[in-house]
Amino acid sequence: MSQKPAMDEKDRQMLALLLSKSPIAIVYRPLRTEVSLAGLDLLPEGSRKYEIAPHAELDPIQEALKAKEIAGSDGAVILIPGRAFDTLGTRHGRGGGWYDRFLAHVPIEWERIGFCFDDQFSEDPLPRQPWDEVMDFVAVANRKGDDLILHTTHARS
Repeated sequence: MSQKPAMDEKDRQMLALLLSKSPIAIVYRPLRTEVSLAGLDLLPEGSRKYEIAPHAELDPIQEALKAKEIAGSDGAVILIPGRAFDTLGTRHGRGGGWYDRFLAHVPIEWERIGFCFDDQFSEDPLPRQPWDEVMDFVAVANRKGDDLILHTTHARS
């Protein structure tokens, strides 16, 4: 049985609130370089999830349309992997812009939570391109899996 990461109580309450806002979470299937959501046991009981497979050949606009259809008027929270994030909500992925195109086609009201390891998180601003879609929050896990910190970015407020 894996141990859940420890979190600051304020971070725990904020993440629980964010994830409970919507009955559906748009999640990712992690690559070996990404935080695995399975061991974190974050989603509230009874919530549904729509998992996006890590295939570059998937059309991000079609995936956005599917996600909107599944979420309906209830909305969704989106959990997003990345290779690098900063405190301002900038996200760097694998360089193809897939998530940027996906996020450009989902409702702006949907909360965006990026997930990364602590060595992938920067206090210094990362370069941001005009097409880069920013995160509302970044959850940062350590590589040992015993800590998770939630950063509020204020990127879209």
